[in-house]
Amino acid sequence: MIEFLSHFSSFSAAILFVVVFVTFSLVCLYLAKRFCKSFLFNEATDYGQIFASAIGVVFALILAFVAVATWQNYNKVTDGVLKEANSLHNVYRNLGAYPEPFRSEMRELIRQYVQRVITDEWPKQARAMQDETAHKLITHINAVILSFYPRDNREMLLHQETLRMVSGYRGLRHDRIIGGRPNITPSMWITLVGGTLLYLTFLCFFDIPCFKHHAFMIGMFGAFVALVYCLLIVYNFPFAEPDAISSEPFQHLLEYWKLE
Repeated sequence: MIEFLSHFSSFSAAILFVVVFVTFSLVCLYLAKRFCKSFLFNEATDYGQIFASAIGVVFALILAFVAVATWQNYNKVTDGVLKEANSLHNVYRNLGAYPEPFRSEMRELIRQYVQRVITDEWPKQARAMQDETAHKLITHINAVILSFYPRDNREMLLHQETLRMVSGYRGLRHDRIIGGRPNITPSMWITLVGGTLLYLTFLCFFDIPCFKHHAFMIGMFGAFVALVYCLLIVYNFPFAEPDAISSEPFQHLLEYWKLE
């Protein structure tokens, strides 16, 4: 689904969802009116409205809970990407105090790593995957820094701070990889889809005299649910289009380092 939506803009994806959900809702209404007349709420419309309101509140709370959780995870991953880029920049700057040729070699390794993250790892994260080469590069960088032997107390303090920064960066990288995975589990999708179908079916069984009015209300319900589902699916994959988190913070690192 997310790979299909990646070919659309945010607006186009929302329109597509609305069209599909409204069409499906109206088809359900037609089938209920056409083949299930004996089950319509002819004499219990008032009671049906009471139950519809109660079910609607529960359904809305579930949708709101999942939507807020998904949005918070998206914002958390976005903030994490900025922190990760800043953390790596601090490591790069700290390496400037190391002696040659260690300084130039390590900085070149970090630039290669950032380039790999941008060009190879970022597209893979749209499918909740990490790039093995980028992972090996950051592991190699960590190993080379660990192999450095400080010559005096000044270098010892500098080295300890660099190791702390690298450790912090690897933690932020891990958070990015984990955060790119879908936040909504299959069980939650079953609950959402099942609840939507049950509530839609319930609304279709009201015996409203004017079919146009009933169709309008069902269509509005379908459009509202469509927009919520579009938001859930798009933000459930933070690194996938149409609203993918950009690698711009890492691109800025390469541009800034070229000026040094």
